[in-house]
Amino acid sequence: MKKFFRHKISLASTLSALAVLTLTGCASKPAPVTPIVEPTPQTTADTTNDSYTEQALKEKVSDAIASRPSWTYYQYALQAMENQEWLLARHYLDESLRQLVSEKYDSTYKNISFQEDSLYRATMPQRIVSALDEVYPNVAEMGESAENFVRNEVSIEGIDDLDENQADSATLQVIESFLDTVDLKQFSLPVEFNDRVMQEIYYMTNQARSFMSGSLNRKTAYDSLIYAQLDAAQMPRDLIYLSLVESGFKVKAYSRAKASGMWQFIPETGKRYGLEVDYWVDMRRNPEKATKAALKYLKRLHDEFGDWLLAMAAYNCGEGRVRRLVKEMKADSTRDSSLAVTYWELDLPKETMRYVPRILAAMVVGHFPEQYDMIVEPQRQPDFDTVTVFDSFPLEEVANLLKVKEDTLRSLNMELVKWCTPPNKDSYLLRLPVGTRAAFVDGYDKMEKNNFSSWHHHKVKRGENLGSIARMYGIKVSELQQANDMKNTRIRAGQSLLIPIRITPKPKSASSARKKPEKVRTYVVQPGDNLASIARKFGTSQENLRAWNSMDAASFVNAGDTVFVSKPELKPTAAVATTPVERPKLAKGEKYVAKSGDSYAAIAKSYEVPVLLLLQANNGFKKRLAVGDSIVIPEFKHTPSKPAKQAKSAEYKSERKSNSAEKLTVYTVRPGDNLTAISRKFSTTVQRIQELNDMGANTVIDVGQKLKVPAAPKKEMQPSEEDDRIHEVQKGESLWDIARQYKVTIEDIVKWNNLNDTKVRAGDRLKIKR
Repeated sequence: MKKFFRHKISLASTLSALAVLTLTGCASKPAPVTPIVEPTPQTTADTTNDSYTEQALKEKVSDAIASRPSWTYYQYALQAMENQEWLLARHYLDESLRQLVSEKYDSTYKNISFQEDSLYRATMPQRIVSALDEVYPNVAEMGESAENFVRNEVSIEGIDDLDENQADSATLQVIESFLDTVDLKQFSLPVEFNDRVMQEIYYMTNQARSFMSGSLNRKTAYDSLIYAQLDAAQMPRDLIYLSLVESGFKVKAYSRAKASGMWQFIPETGKRYGLEVDYWVDMRRNPEKATKAALKYLKRLHDEFGDWLLAMAAYNCGEGRVRRLVKEMKADSTRDSSLAVTYWELDLPKETMRYVPRILAAMVVGHFPEQYDMIVEPQRQPDFDTVTVFDSFPLEEVANLLKVKEDTLRSLNMELVKWCTPPNKDSYLLRLPVGTRAAFVDGYDKMEKNNFSSWHHHKVKRGENLGSIARMYGIKVSELQQANDMKNTRIRAGQSLLIPIRITPKPKSASSARKKPEKVRTYVVQPGDNLASIARKFGTSQENLRAWNSMDAASFVNAGDTVFVSKPELKPTAAVATTPVERPKLAKGEKYVAKSGDSYAAIAKSYEVPVLLLLQANNGFKKRLAVGDSIVIPEFKHTPSKPAKQAKSAEYKSERKSNSAEKLTVYTVRPGDNLTAISRKFSTTVQRIQELNDMGANTVIDVGQKLKVPAAPKKEMQPSEEDDRIHEVQKGESLWDIARQYKVTIEDIVKWNNLNDTKVRAGDRLKIKR
């Protein structure tokens, strides 16, 4: 077993020894004990196929026992085991044992008889050891990923740890001396430096020092994201420290009651505020979406209670409890009813009594880390590209395609719970390492997709193995392992497995096999279609579509076009291929009738007109050329070209003449602007702005600088809501994503915005035609 787990083995040995010692001690008591709780879950006919976890969760104990922290943490461990969160289960079992030892010396738990207490203390170690017997083999299988889980996911030092070690009066005096020098106006949350807050400052800078230091470092990676949303919502900036206490800014942090993510939403609350949680994705792990949901929830709580401290208390223990306590306080006849009820007056649960002071303490330490000898080392989130995908495929496939580690993709797409993009969604916005979008798009059609039509949950029965289950559903063992992210074939009774179900097409009969081959299939392009979506719809590739429809790499389709979606029959056309097509001379106003093998380009060449004019005259941008079409040949006057020098001089004079009549306006440079963005904004070029402002080849501009720019038409600057929409490019977005969002083509966006290429940057504003 790896070095990482050696200290845990000794813990298991300690537990076993503790169980023996406790049982031995109890055996020496002469008085018989009436069983109040069973040492281990009982096995009956109904529980034959149940796992240890399922049996243990059915145990019933008295209310006095149920209120003990050791029992509470044991229940948390069982829930984690049921979810196969083995490291989280181990943490809670360790904590259950620690609480069991401390309860022996705590008079709070002397509210039951000696016999009941003795039996509980004798049987509880047995339970913990039995649970660890199931946990440790699974932890060992995790290998190196276990260390990563501890470092990045398990939140074990935040509110979970309610250590009772308190600062003495001398220590509090030192803390208070510094706080007396602090100006409260620099904090955006209401704070008073009472004993409860000072005790938490002591705790955060001593017992939880490692947690606090690491959290402040991780905080720097999310400052810009969270502060931007707090500012936009006009909420106190120091609410960021609520996330620090909840998770330490560990995006995948788990806590009790199945809370998850940076803001520790339980599934029900997360779903209420728009965070999707299912078998495939957990949006509570998405920092941007979770922050938006948390602020929405906190704002609603503040709107109800009118106090940020009460709102934070309700965030922790539930608005119902705070609402009831506030109502009771208001009904107290001995209290001055003219005063608003404050957080400090309420008799809240033990955890919440420390929760709000701990947030305020974290706020103080976060503002003055140097006072507490904490060095904050800035961190940053990696840059990324995004693509919208419409298929489900393994992350391993994407990693192999892009030549990156699978863990890199998992860290960028932290909301993905399983090994693949979600198969139950029509589309998913996938984050990729920056600079790899082009490689992904090029290799998209070559990747292995998950060709499963549905998914089924199978509860493992006693005696079953992966082989028998795979045969039962007609799939491979490797597919079963991949669907459940398993590194080996070990399973247990009661475990729930995800079964991928593939629809098998019916075998063709002998008569159907003798039928003539199907006709070549065609498809009429619908609004919003593009080559990629058509290829996916008909199970082929873009390369095939281009080959079958004689389209080059720059061609695209428009609504109303008819395209081949299967390989067309090729008839012998040797004569046509070798002999140039002779087209008749046309009288003025006469139209040309399209023949087999014709194209707009070929016709334009024959009649010596620009293909662009021919397309415009015949609506060729929207309609495909068909045999029998009457084609208008536009008049085009050929003029002899001027010598290069003369042509250049004429062009310069023409440009000067047009520029003299050009209307100009003055634009003030804003943060984030560059010449490219400004040129797009005013439908001009970077070179033109440089000329108007005597900049030469310089492209450097400063915020507040005044620039002369062509005055754009009013309609272009402020398009009406009926005609155009404006899309502001978000970080990581590309034209691929925007085109799919609005069901238009990339080519359309390029044309509508006069773009020189397909590159866009965050903050760009793009016109999207309706």
